[in-house]
Amino acid sequence: MAIYYVRKDGNDGNTGLGSGTGQAWATITKALGATGIGSGDTVYIAPGLYGEQVTIGGTYSATTYITGDPTASQFSGVTADRVQIGAFTAASGATTYQGTTISGTSKSYLYFNNLEFVLNCTTGSPGINLLTGRYNTFDKCVFQLSVSVTPWFMSLTAATSTALDCTIKKCIFIGTTGGGSQCVLTGQNVVTDTSSVTDCLFIGQAVGFLPINLTASVTNCEFINQNNQGILQSGTQQLTIKNNLFYGCVVGAGFTNSSSGTQTNCRYIACGTTFTNAPTSVTSSAVGLPGYETGYTLLTGMNPVQFFGSYNGSPNTSFGNATGAPATDLYGIDWSGVSPDAGCATFRNIGGVGYYAPTERNASTITIAPASTSQSIELYLGATGLTFATSGLSAYYVRNREAPVAITLVTQTPTGTWASGGFAEISSSLVPGVYRLDVPDAAFAAGASDVTIVVRGASGTNGAVLTVTLSSGGLTAAQTAAAIFNAATTDYTANGTYGLNLLRADQQNKQGLVTLHSSGGINRVDADVHAIQNDAAAATYLKGALLHDGTGYVDADVVRVSTSIAAANELEGALLHNGTDYISADLLTPVSAATSVHIGPYQLLADGLGADQPLDINVGTATSIDVQVTDANGTGIDITGATVTAKVYSSAGTLVATYSGTATYADNGRLSFGLTTTVTNTSGTYTVTVTRTTGATDTQIFGPLRLYVRPV
Repeated sequence: MAIYYVRKDGNDGNTGLGSGTGQAWATITKALGATGIGSGDTVYIAPGLYGEQVTIGGTYSATTYITGDPTASQFSGVTADRVQIGAFTAASGATTYQGTTISGTSKSYLYFNNLEFVLNCTTGSPGINLLTGRYNTFDKCVFQLSVSVTPWFMSLTAATSTALDCTIKKCIFIGTTGGGSQCVLTGQNVVTDTSSVTDCLFIGQAVGFLPINLTASVTNCEFINQNNQGILQSGTQQLTIKNNLFYGCVVGAGFTNSSSGTQTNCRYIACGTTFTNAPTSVTSSAVGLPGYETGYTLLTGMNPVQFFGSYNGSPNTSFGNATGAPATDLYGIDWSGVSPDAGCATFRNIGGVGYYAPTERNASTITIAPASTSQSIELYLGATGLTFATSGLSAYYVRNREAPVAITLVTQTPTGTWASGGFAEISSSLVPGVYRLDVPDAAFAAGASDVTIVVRGASGTNGAVLTVTLSSGGLTAAQTAAAIFNAATTDYTANGTYGLNLLRADQQNKQGLVTLHSSGGINRVDADVHAIQNDAAAATYLKGALLHDGTGYVDADVVRVSTSIAAANELEGALLHNGTDYISADLLTPVSAATSVHIGPYQLLADGLGADQPLDINVGTATSIDVQVTDANGTGIDITGATVTAKVYSSAGTLVATYSGTATYADNGRLSFGLTTTVTNTSGTYTVTVTRTTGATDTQIFGPLRLYVRPV
């Protein structure tokens, strides 16, 4: 499907396939003519007044778009403005002829949107005249008369024995008080016709909507000061009207030829007759105030609300029925009540939000340390003048794999003290559209890998999405040290973790793993040796060891000897001495012999990052991982001839997968292993260790290295 362009300074001799002056066409007549766009194509029309009488010459069997571009987003060098079409011969609107602006016979699937039709037609001559077409749509279009005559604004007529199936939505019709009708749809008494008129505003003229022999629905429309009827049905087909507002019509809705059709949840105010030959609906009303905004708030200096929309507390609010009704009003705004309003527009405050050209939703990512408090973030919402109390504005945070939590917004200033939910515009002149949000502390609590913050709902903005990665990688050295060494030992209880091994001395209520102190003139080291494992020979090697320096000595409290009773027997009561230098060994729980001794610390680095930074992997990814095993000084450990194995553990310490490693640069400790979907199919936080084994008694464990598996 091709895309074409029309601009005032283009040329009909161009191809039309580009938006520049040397490519775009100059007229809508060319675009809709026999040598213009084809079925299923789109044509964008740049701002300007196009004085043309267009006869459609193409044939279309799929939806074909004729789209005005008032923001000039598809064009360069063009100023944003109205896209107007009228039967004029000069840009000033001067005319030497009158007649139909757009016409065509047997033209279907045309979709007109974002256009303003300035109609200058003679009596009885429709401004838009499409004969025997089907599936045509007018969306977000404005129709107004430039002469005081009594024509039809729009006339769409079905072919014989064929449904019209047209759609008129979010359109505005403004006319004179003379005769004629603003919107005329002529059917063929086809019961299956799906034609509809939705979210439209009709002002002036004799009749707002005239359906002839047509089965159609009219929902959430507003008819103001029609000289005759708001709706005048002609023919015998059913007409369904719902959630409409009629004000100042001589006859609110006329069903003149039969009693067929239904009307529900409509309001008839100051109408000569509410309805004729139609069943009465107990859900409709013919008394009360009109309930729509007439400009009072703007005149009196209040924050203005939408013209012809419901004002705050209007009787139109939530008057309608949601079944089969549009989800939004004429301007694309969610209804302000629990149900649709009566009429075409809901209550919304439009004061101070400024001009808004739609853009993509703003999204970004930042990093904040877990358990951080009193955090403020900045968001770009693309509109000015918003406050914590702006109608429709809402905020939520979603922690990874948890339910959304609403943020209650409160007043704030750009530089004020943090307050949970505080919301303030930073500067409408210097950084327009940028806002401060004070995020509740619970959003950043430890235990989640990330949290997403969403602010949306206000008119004039697509909202903002900010994802916060909860990571301490951004802490300073002092902050990292404080976080580690001031941590409570009760937080490190998972078996096999580095924290438990480091802090296990706390089981004997010691002040640390090693205590250096001086007492009575004697320098001394107290060492809590937790375990000698799996090897009786280890005890033999220790027996007779001489540790001394003058009068200095070492007291060794051996908490546990694993697996071997023989090892305990060798060490129990052993006095290792030379003069006054000695080791006293208290063996509390002899168990099995030691098979490996872990020394270090050994490090596992993410090769390529060059540091023990976390690995970030998308969920469902199978990839090769390069790592390096080093000693505490960052020097690579030779793995030549060694067996290297990578193990991946869940955040609960459960082994998830084991992989064989392949040496890539063995003498520098570099290896790779293939990470599979056994791990990455489930998002979350994991740890990776690498075991280097060169013999039955020579095993080192490197790591852990953190691994994030993130949902896409």
